[in-house]
Amino acid sequence: MIKNNLHKVSIEILHKLSQTTEVTRITYEGPAIAIYTKSPEVFIENPVLISELATKFKKRLLLRSEPDVRLDINNAIDILYEILEAKGFSRSEIHIFFDSIRGEVHIFLPKYLPGDILRKVTIDIVKRTKWIPKFRAYYYEIPHVYKMIYSALVMKGGERVSQRILSNIGERIFRSPINPSQDIRIVGLGGVQEVGRSAILVETSESKILLDFGVKVGSQRRSEYMPRIDALDLILNDLDAVILSHAHLDHSGLIPLLYKFGYRGPVYMTEPTLPLTVLLLKDFIDIAEKSGFTPLYNDNDIREMIKHTIILRYNQVTDISPDIKLTFSNAGHILGSALTHLHIVEGIYNILYTGDFKFGRTRLLEPAYHEFSRVESLIIESTYGARNDILPPRREVERFFAVEVKKVLDRKGKILIPTPAVGRAQEMLAVIHSLINSKDEEYRIPVVPVYIDGMIDDANKIHIMYLEYLSNAIRGLFRESGENPFKTDYIVSVDRPSRRDEVINERGPAIILSTSGMLQGGPVIEYLKHLAGDPNNSLMFVSYQAEGTLGRRIVDGERSIDIIDNGRIVTIHIDMNVKKFDGFTGHSDRRQLLGFVSRLKHLLKNVYIVHGEPTKMKSLSTTIASFFKLPAEPLNLLETIYLK
Repeated sequence: MIKNNLHKVSIEILHKLSQTTEVTRITYEGPAIAIYTKSPEVFIENPVLISELATKFKKRLLLRSEPDVRLDINNAIDILYEILEAKGFSRSEIHIFFDSIRGEVHIFLPKYLPGDILRKVTIDIVKRTKWIPKFRAYYYEIPHVYKMIYSALVMKGGERVSQRILSNIGERIFRSPINPSQDIRIVGLGGVQEVGRSAILVETSESKILLDFGVKVGSQRRSEYMPRIDALDLILNDLDAVILSHAHLDHSGLIPLLYKFGYRGPVYMTEPTLPLTVLLLKDFIDIAEKSGFTPLYNDNDIREMIKHTIILRYNQVTDISPDIKLTFSNAGHILGSALTHLHIVEGIYNILYTGDFKFGRTRLLEPAYHEFSRVESLIIESTYGARNDILPPRREVERFFAVEVKKVLDRKGKILIPTPAVGRAQEMLAVIHSLINSKDEEYRIPVVPVYIDGMIDDANKIHIMYLEYLSNAIRGLFRESGENPFKTDYIVSVDRPSRRDEVINERGPAIILSTSGMLQGGPVIEYLKHLAGDPNNSLMFVSYQAEGTLGRRIVDGERSIDIIDNGRIVTIHIDMNVKKFDGFTGHSDRRQLLGFVSRLKHLLKNVYIVHGEPTKMKSLSTTIASFFKLPAEPLNLLETIYLK
């Protein structure tokens, strides 16, 4: 039946293209259908050919060149250099990665080519090499994680293995329904009645889909560390797909563990989410090893995840099983974060899972998307869902931040800002850039060294490569003046431990951004150890502090803390000033949560609350039920909800 389905599509495509192109074969490639040709330039010069077919069949169609017509890699590289050098790039600026499985060549340049020139260069490359180029600008340096990503795709025998992976995924997606019905259920495996280890299972009679699979940062109990997939009678390869909403470890941190224990299906994510996730997962392993723990998985398991990753753009509808289509939309939380829309049984039922989202504009990102036409059940986060979780207006919190920063700098103190490497770090750098350049004296802060430690510099590089995902304001800075708020004269990357010691011992004021955001290990502890005793210094929290973390304990008033220093437990007394700024969060506050529900209320049948402390989940569900007259309830751990 599977082959018959593909055969039918193939006949129609061949008939449509028979007069204009030389199509050699049509195959499944993951959730898409790949059209192979010996003349890819015909499609590149006439892109409407593919787009019209995709619209007709409501499938993702991909253009592929036959391997036997592609120029060998060594000769292709010479031609690529020749073409790009003619456009003003030096060889040292051009970075090239070949993906033999897909017949693509990924070209990284220090800046984007204008649209008309890019089209001419693309056509020239395809005509002369038969490789299909994919361009991306890196501006100042390519992050190291890309080497791991591309090496995972070109390992020995990797081409054959990857083609088999994509073919198997495609056959599973496009299989004919075995037992079609309208039964749909969800099970909370983690991230319910808590913040951390997010994981929700969505089941139909045909499909099993896992939404996120994260770790609970700061958990003191192993039983609460990972999602409760152990409690289900579930064979991992019965899963049709894993969907990752964004890169943060409480959503992504244990996905490689699934591959370690035998899962071989796809994981869907947006394009920026892949490098950010790999960056965080590798650091997760590194921190575990440095802390004397055996990591739960290794680099090979991360590589296995990479090989099974399917990249999707926002608003791109994709089949992921016989009865479910997936669409990602901007969530406004961090770079590449996505609202997950599941279109089930030909639209009989639609689920929207917000993951972490921000229904408001920030310096870094545009607000979360909300213009959906069908949503019966909404699964919504509640990190700031309590009645008193009303954040101050953004301009007000930036003014308050500027005032506090100036106080510390005036007394020649140092400011330590614990921050996640991904998301809040870039938001705060954008805020600092804006305040330094403000024309309003009330907001303007002096220029002092801004030190970034941990993985922040690597995360910055990834952000710059995906400008199209960032806010209109940041894109405008690049277009109009070439300004890069993540790389300026005053931003200094701390790239080695000895440099960290120099920063600590330097006289004079400074701002230090360092991981981790909740003070759960990482280089921030080294800074805290040395700066905590000086009341001229300040510890400023700008992100959510989960229950049980060191950051939460300090925010709640604890001033005598124990840390591990060279294998010994050392007590630190915190005499430095402590401030918390809630307004910089990448989560929606209570008003934004209710505003988002208000935009969808005419569509909804049910609302389910997740990702929050129990009191916040209860408060939000009660208010939604009261205000909007909608059935709303918190999900409970391992509770099965049948959707109607």
